[in-house]
Formats: sequence, C-alpha cells, structure tokens
Amino acid sequence: MKMVKIIMAGAMAMLLAACSTGPRVYTDADPAADFSRYRTFAFYESAGKSDEKYATLHGQRIEDAVSAALEARGYRVDINTPDILINYHLKTEEKTRTSPPVYYGGYYGYRSGMYVGWPGYVEPGYVDNYTEGTISVDMVDRRTDQMIW
Repeated sequence: MKMVKIIMAGAMAMLLAACSTGPRVYTDADPAADFSRYRTFAFYESAGKSDEKYATLHGQRIEDAVSAALEARGYRVDINTPDILINYHLKTEEKTRTSPPVYYGGYYGYRSGMYVGWPGYVEPGYVDNYTEGTISVDMVDRRTDQMIW
C-alpha cells in the first residue's frame, strides 16, 4: 500500500511539472546600443493598433506592464521628448491539441501466477482548442530612429 502511494505521488508530481510551462521569452538587443544614456520613454501614438482607432483592453494591459517594467529599472515616462519610443505587436493564433485514448489493461492473477489480457480502464482522448499568442515589443532610439531592442 505504501508503494502505491509513492508511485501515485510521483505520477502526480510529473503531471504537475508537465503542466507548469511558462511563456518563452526571447530578446534581441543592438549590441552597439548604450542603454545607460537613455532615461525616458513613451509609446508611439499608434502602438499596438492595426485597424482600430482606439486602445483595446489588451493593449492597455500591455502598456501598463511595459511601463511598470521600465519604471522599475529607473526609466520615467516623458511624452514630449522621450529618449526611447516603444511599439508593440500582438499576434494570436487559434490552435487545436488532441490526445488519443489510453488503454490500461491486464489482470495479474497472483494465485494462479498467470497474466491475462483484459480491456480494463479506458481513458478517452480529448480535443482542446486554445489561443496561442505572441507579443513583440520594439524599442526605438527617438533621435536616430534605430531599433535598439
């Protein structure tokens, strides 16, 4: 009985570890950019907008998160003459994930010492629809119009 509990705990730990995938973050910065000379930032007026003429809730949340991250690093907002202009792009794609049925079977007769195949428990497969998203954040030196991050 103790061995069954240990196996179940191990299986649960592996299952939870498989579910805990976080976002993947990739960065690319201009190696010649000297970030110590930048002090202020602002967003492009059209940041994150494609066809809309208004800011979406997603856009506002992205701007709030980027602002909080930059302010935590000592930058401050300056909408008149910023050192850095920021733009972002949000791309989403609908995806489908499927899992085939899993069959657990077999019966071991401990008294007879014989293994007999038996259909046993069947875990049905599933289809899961989800949205995968990518956010790209661009930082541009306002004076030179060169991408720095």
